Amino acid sequence: MSRTLITIKLAGDSGDGIQLSGHRLAMIQALFGNDVATFADYPAEIRAPKGTLYGVSAYQIQLGSAKVLTPGDMIDILVALSPAAYQAWIHKLKPGGLLLVDEDTFTPENLNKIELHHQPLNQPNLPYRVINLPITTILLRLFHSRNLRKYEIIKTKNFFVLGVLCWLLERDITNTTKWITTSTRFSEKFKTINTQALTEGYTASLVREMIPFHLSVPAQCVSDGKNHRFINGNMALALGLIAATRTSHKTLFYTSYPITPASPLLHELAAYTEPDIITYQAEDEIAAIGAAIGAAYGGELGVVGTSGPGMSLMSEFIGLAVMAELPLVVIDVQRAGPSTGMPTKTSQGDLNLALGGRNDSAPVVVLAAHSPSDGFDKAYLAVKIATTRNCVVIILSDAYLANSHEIWRIPQAQNLQPITIPPLPDPHNFKPYQPHPVHLSVPWIPCGTKGYAHTKGGLEKTPDGEISYDGANHELMMRRRHRKVLNTNNLLPPLIRGGDPQATNLILSWGSTLGAIKQFIYSHRLACKPHERLAFIHLEALYPLQPELDELLKSYTLIMVLESNLGQATAHLRHQLPHIKFQPILKNDGKPWNQHELKHHVSAQLSASSSSATTT
Repeated sequence: MSRTLITIKLAGDSGDGIQLSGHRLAMIQALFGNDVATFADYPAEIRAPKGTLYGVSAYQIQLGSAKVLTPGDMIDILVALSPAAYQAWIHKLKPGGLLLVDEDTFTPENLNKIELHHQPLNQPNLPYRVINLPITTILLRLFHSRNLRKYEIIKTKNFFVLGVLCWLLERDITNTTKWITTSTRFSEKFKTINTQALTEGYTASLVREMIPFHLSVPAQCVSDGKNHRFINGNMALALGLIAATRTSHKTLFYTSYPITPASPLLHELAAYTEPDIITYQAEDEIAAIGAAIGAAYGGELGVVGTSGPGMSLMSEFIGLAVMAELPLVVIDVQRAGPSTGMPTKTSQGDLNLALGGRNDSAPVVVLAAHSPSDGFDKAYLAVKIATTRNCVVIILSDAYLANSHEIWRIPQAQNLQPITIPPLPDPHNFKPYQPHPVHLSVPWIPCGTKGYAHTKGGLEKTPDGEISYDGANHELMMRRRHRKVLNTNNLLPPLIRGGDPQATNLILSWGSTLGAIKQFIYSHRLACKPHERLAFIHLEALYPLQPELDELLKSYTLIMVLESNLGQATAHLRHQLPHIKFQPILKNDGKPWNQHELKHHVSAQLSASSSSATTT
């Protein structure tokens, strides 16, 4: 059976290898030629209690023959390796969908753990098709002659399931077999038994007809395997920083204190051994940003990565970088908070912190990535702005983007915008804080450069670099620093726009909501009435706002602001553009937006707007 779009969710206990097998399945589809979007959902605990609902780990994949914008909403195929996984996600399985389970785990003991007091797989008239696979029994029989412990055998369950899915989706396992045997993540023992489990899942489906049909998506050659890469948000940020390092001819000094979900960015960069890429794991977040500022003071590219709790600790040092007018890039991979909150869940809750989480007025540029691969572009742009205008740039990513994968076309190096560091000024009559006549930035003089005085610090200065407590000079310098950041708007990319050009209703968004909005507006326009037509504008920068925004918004009568928090961008836009009315569409549940939620909220706004217009 051939389909143009399929959504698959793998779910099991934490420790079942769901994330690994889910990622590999997505990679197989990408190599085959499908477009792919993924979403990783896992508990915060290192090893959550087995069999519990809050300990369920899941990985969702949507694959298609054309462009795929989201990981999907309702599920076509649900793989549940435990009753808890079944209970957590069965409500998302489409009527007529396919449920694959490890029936060996549906014991009375495991069912009681989730307070399910009946056998759910044997109920009459189920609205979906159930395939009961005795996976544990099959694997114990497969490895009965091997000197293996039971827990070692059970750990291969995810590869058995991967083999079953490869058969179901008509995908070859040769490439995955090669990957297992050459990977450094497995011991020699597990290379052997994982390969056997994968092969057994595939051949058992073929020979024993455990699944007597196929369900596949034709390839459309989205990836040619050479000029494309399967990438997540953190990988894209890392590659963007490296590209900017090479273009600017600087050394990258990336520093961080481990924190979910930003830690993989440190791991990614630490794998590079080139002398112009240096990583440093600091003892805490304050030391991390202090080291990054030190790198900037020395004339190199200082970048620090963290998440919300770490950003809170870095506030004072961000203010120092603003006052000293040093280039600094801060990457905040947002998670649901405050405090420890829900470390593995997504959010857009750090916008207020990025915009103004410092004492007095310390303006910074705030960019936001809109997709996993867009992290490359935002990291590159952040370095360009920071190093050419000597300011702080904050990049807002989030847990959804960090852990989600998509196919990315690798850009050609010659097509990247150049990053040209302004030359050193004439040392004669040099003034450390004398601004550029156009963009108002001050020179970036590496510490120790012969012929230049170095007066960088947190105290207010005169243009000559002398410490000053004069009120008039302070106000002059404060206003200049503010205008300097505003003047970076000519470096920002254009707004992303789409939808019906005749629409008077607009969805305004930022960050990781873009894919869901594009998908929704495409579906909505197929059945909407003329007064319900929708357009969208997506912000690439939150501060400064892109210069054309104000004029564009005047064309719309209803402007809905979509975000995953309690209204931070809405409040920001109302402050920046007080003459325009914004209606918030909000949620803050730690999950990305889905199509059902968008339909519910947007329809309510359209209905309320229509009623108001009729009354008026």
